[in-house]
Amino acid sequence: MVRDYETPTVPPTWESFARAWAARLGLGNKEVSLTCSPDRYGIAVVLRVVRADGVVCIATRRSSDADNAVERRARFLAAVGAADITKIELDVAGYYVGEGTVDCVLCPGVPKHPEWQHTIVRELLRIAEPPAEPAGALAPEDADDAELAALDQQVAEHLATLS
Repeated sequence: MVRDYETPTVPPTWESFARAWAARLGLGNKEVSLTCSPDRYGIAVVLRVVRADGVVCIATRRSSDADNAVERRARFLAAVGAADITKIELDVAGYYVGEGTVDCVLCPGVPKHPEWQHTIVRELLRIAEPPAEPAGALAPEDADDAELAALDQQVAEHLATLS
């Protein structure tokens, strides 16, 4: 595939923001890498961690259609729980490089910021402050929604400290 000047890349400001927040959240000893997948659609940012033994673990939703979703999710949670991580990879979808610049509406009462900042902090929080499993017997989609809501609240609380 031939790339041209219109191919999106992750802006340097996103990288420096991610590294600064990783340090703020206690992940400063981990390598942080942002890449762009210009031809990927769907989820805006895919979070991966690399264990000390080189195994890549992908943050996977409970409701994922992937054949090995349960194993992927368990492997990611185990790596995060054991703090067995040397690298954090945030893979940004090409479309989101532009669309993520809109003002964030997920953080009411927090100083104005672009949505991409919310998204990056949320993904880092999955590692630094993993949310507790939702209480009760929820369907996978509902449990994913509850987890996302809890993470979004955590992001708002963290970003509010900047005002």
